[in-house]
Amino acid sequence: QITLGRATKDNQIDVDLALEGPAWKISRKQGIIKLKNNGDFFIANEGRRPIYIDGRPVLGGNKWKLNNNSVVEASR
Repeated sequence: QITLGRATKDNQIDVDLALEGPAWKISRKQGIIKLKNNGDFFIANEGRRPIYIDGRPVLGGNKWKLNNNSVVEASR
């Protein structure tokens, strides 16, 4: 599993999205990417703001299957 979000001194994550754009738009724990037993990757939005997968919003508390070459955007 890979954790996406905004790193702080008390919150360690795998991918610090705040390095790529406005930090105020990124939750400390924005999302988690997991590999399922069948080989599929899913992203779960753990933040308040939507994550966009190939232009489609995934709201907080929801999951979405990632396809090969999916584009993931955490702030717009």
